[in-house]
Amino acid sequence: MSRSRKLHRLSTPDTDERRAQRMLFRHLRDDTNADRGRMARRVRELQLLLAMDPVEFERLIARLMEAMGMKVELTARSRDGGVDVRGLDTDPFRGGNVIVQVKRYRDTVAPTAVRDLYGTLQHDGAATKAVLVTTSRFGPSSHQFVAGKPVTLINGAELVGLLKHHGFHEVFAAARDGAGAVAADGAGEADGLPAIEVAAEPARLLLHWTGEEEYDIAALVCRGNAALSDEHLVFYNNGSTPDGSVRLVTGYGDANACLMVDFDALPAEADRLVIVAAADTENHPGATMAGFGGPALILEAGADQPASVVHLADGAETNTAMRLGRFDRDEAGDWDFTPALAGYPGGLRQAVMAYGVEVDEADGADAVDEAVEVVEVVEA
Repeated sequence: MSRSRKLHRLSTPDTDERRAQRMLFRHLRDDTNADRGRMARRVRELQLLLAMDPVEFERLIARLMEAMGMKVELTARSRDGGVDVRGLDTDPFRGGNVIVQVKRYRDTVAPTAVRDLYGTLQHDGAATKAVLVTTSRFGPSSHQFVAGKPVTLINGAELVGLLKHHGFHEVFAAARDGAGAVAADGAGEADGLPAIEVAAEPARLLLHWTGEEEYDIAALVCRGNAALSDEHLVFYNNGSTPDGSVRLVTGYGDANACLMVDFDALPAEADRLVIVAAADTENHPGATMAGFGGPALILEAGADQPASVVHLADGAETNTAMRLGRFDRDEAGDWDFTPALAGYPGGLRQAVMAYGVEVDEADGADAVDEAVEVVEVVEA
């Protein structure tokens, strides 16, 4: 079957702009002293949460959910059935009835707690999704278990980031005033606060665009130009990689979409992270990337670090998906961002198949046969 030979070129940044964008998004490790100071502050912040009265901590989570736009109800402790907070998310696309369980733990949350919450969700007559919030961290088996399930895991570092993002800075005032009192290794007790396991702080990739249309954001964890596996495609039907190092999350109301990325936890064999935007052609057959206007990618490398912003090219009516760019790991282990733009008339299926992700023939054959050759505008 013949293929069309039309070329759809997006805007081409000049050499100086590309160099500036790469430097802007360089994910550098800080020097030892600065890193130690940041870790000490993060440990103290989590210790403050861990030391809170249990009821006050549940109320804090409820207030956070309200700040995120949910209608919230605290459950009676005598008959909560393992549910601490119930929320109604009214977002027409991602909303639903949410049950939340909070774990003020100092050690890694056991996978059994995650399975128990999923069991509670299955037997709840009203809930459509569940969230498990902890002050500590989750292991790889927990992330593997929730893959493809309507269960979200929020570790301590992510919780601190969410609280700060939604204005709860007063909770951590004591950490700002006395972070130096925490042990240098970031794990010991200080000022009577308990020791705690600290999860790595993920970076937040926030996507903004203008217009009324909804677009799906996907990420592929790759080695070179091939995804590590089908499970290393993160999108609306698979919200997390098997190890939880890349996850789609909600709760950032000032962003159209958000990816949490723990760059240091990405698989050792991975050297590339590709970001793709796609129109929802299954529910809206006529949708294109034409409404993807003024896109901007914002990198928040940590809750206490300034954000970096790069503006990308608008989408084209001739495409139903576009690659926004990619992060590449260099020999030193740092990550550089390149706005490597490309359009895909065949949509998300065509985009992911280009990276070796298998698509059922019934779903993907047309996308391949009708694929229009695309041009990669920026090549590192």
